[in-house]
Amino acid sequence: MDICREIYNSLNLDAIVVYSPSNTFYLSGFESSNCQIVITKDNQYFITDKRYINEAKIVLSDRFEVVASDEKYIEHLLQDCKTIGWDSDVTYKTYKKLHEMFGDKLVDVQEVIESFRMIKSQKEIDNIIKAQEITDLAFNEVLKDLKAGVSEIEIAAKIEYIFLKKGAGIAFDSIVAFGENGASPHAHRTFRQLKDGDFITIDIGAKWNGYCSDMTRTLGFGHLSDEQINVYNIVLEAQQTAVDKIRVGMSGYQADKIARDIITNRGFGEFFTHSLGHSVGVDIHERITLAPSSTKDIIKNGMVVTVEPGIYIPQKFGVRIEDSVLIKDNKANPLAKIDKKLIVI
Repeated sequence: MDICREIYNSLNLDAIVVYSPSNTFYLSGFESSNCQIVITKDNQYFITDKRYINEAKIVLSDRFEVVASDEKYIEHLLQDCKTIGWDSDVTYKTYKKLHEMFGDKLVDVQEVIESFRMIKSQKEIDNIIKAQEITDLAFNEVLKDLKAGVSEIEIAAKIEYIFLKKGAGIAFDSIVAFGENGASPHAHRTFRQLKDGDFITIDIGAKWNGYCSDMTRTLGFGHLSDEQINVYNIVLEAQQTAVDKIRVGMSGYQADKIARDIITNRGFGEFFTHSLGHSVGVDIHERITLAPSSTKDIIKNGMVVTVEPGIYIPQKFGVRIEDSVLIKDNKANPLAKIDKKLIVI
C-alpha cells in the first residue's frame, strides 16, 4: 500500500496537509524547495510551482494529482473538511498560514508521520547501505592524502568531491579535525595542518536517493602518546560493547548507558559530552535518540541508528568512533566496512 494511504488510514481525519520538506520527500520521493502534499479520502495531491511541475508530473503522476498552485488552492480543496492533519515541523510563517486558513480544524500528526519514518522499508535500507558504501570508499580513498602539512579543509573537500563524483550528495558538512580541534565534537574544519602526534577525526556521510549515511573514525598520525592510545581503546570498547548489546525493546536511555558506564568507570565520564546516537534516514538526525533522557524512545527492528561514543579532552584531543547500525533480527548490524582498530599513519 502507498505510504500516504497507510498514514491516512491510520488516522480518523478528513484530510492531511504536509509542508515539511523532509516529510514531503519521504511521502513522494521527489525533492522540491516548494511543495505541499494533500491527502484526502479519495485522492492525493502534490502541489508545487511552475519550476518543478513538468518533472513532478513525469515522476509522480501515477501516485498523485500534480498541480501548479499555492495555498489558496489548498484552502479551497479542504474547505469542507472538519478535521485536517498537519505536520508541525514547519516554520512559524507556515504555522501562521495554516492556522489562518483552518484554525481549530487542525490536528498535529507530526509524531504519527515520524513513527512511520523510523521503520525503514527495504528500499530505504538499500539506499542507506549504498550511501554507506560510498562513504567507505571516500574514507579509504582519502587515507593516502593524510600527510604532514595537509589541512582539514583540503581533506574535507576531497571527501565531498568523491561523494559528488560517485553521484551521491553530502549528508552534512564533513567534519575533519586534527589534534586539539578534535576536542570539539562538531568541530568546524579549518586551515589547521596535520602534524606528528595528531589524532585525526573524520565524521562523514554521503546521501543516496535522499537517504543519509553517517560514520566516524579516529586515526593517529605519527607518534602517539600512551594517553592517546588508552583513550582510544576505552572509546573502542564502549562503542563495540554497545553495538554488541543493543537489542530490540531497549530504550534509548538503556543503550546509551551501556557505553556511558564503560567510559565513566574508566574515569572519563565528564568528557563524554553528547548522546550515544540518533536515528538516520531522510534527515541525518531523526527523532529517535540514544541518550540519557531517552526513556521513551524504544529500539525496534527496521530502525537505523548511530552508535558513536566519544571522549573529548579540551585543548588536547578527542576520540569518536561511530557506526550507523541497522536494527535487524533483534540486534545492531553495522553498515560500515571500515575497521575500527586504531590506524596510525
